[in-house]
Amino acid sequence: MSANKKPEPAKESPEVMQLRMECEVLRKESERLKEIAGRAQADLQNAKDRLERERQDVAKFALAGAMTKMLPTLDNLQRAFQHLPKDLEGHEWVRGIVAIESDLIRVLTDLGLKRMESLGQPLDPTRHEVLQTGAGEKGQVTEVFEEGFEFNGRVLRPAKVRVGDGSAA
Repeated sequence: MSANKKPEPAKESPEVMQLRMECEVLRKESERLKEIAGRAQADLQNAKDRLERERQDVAKFALAGAMTKMLPTLDNLQRAFQHLPKDLEGHEWVRGIVAIESDLIRVLTDLGLKRMESLGQPLDPTRHEVLQTGAGEKGQVTEVFEEGFEFNGRVLRPAKVRVGDGSAA
């Protein structure tokens, strides 16, 4: 045998060849199952994240229905103060009711309710319900008939407004 010549590999028996092929099939199947498991794990994490976001939204907006039902009462209370007879303005009982109204507004604000500023603002169909048009700058809110409110950043009730039509006052 010369120094440069490599020995020939021994021929594998059919059983060894069969085992090698089975090992290759098992390796490929293992890779496929790992890929499936990875996808399933990612899908599970995405579902957990989505459920957590939905849970937070439900918690954040659970009071929206109650807030909507309270708005007319708040409106009526504020209208009553606007039409308070002059002889009752300094009355202790009225001051107590004003304090209760202020406390109610503070509590609702702390829960996420916010009055929208509309007067003088450009018309925004997502925030304003146009009841009338009239004299004033075109597309500008010139009068607010009923205040609009947001709850945690979402419009709870659009403001009912008059919008300028571009004619002079």
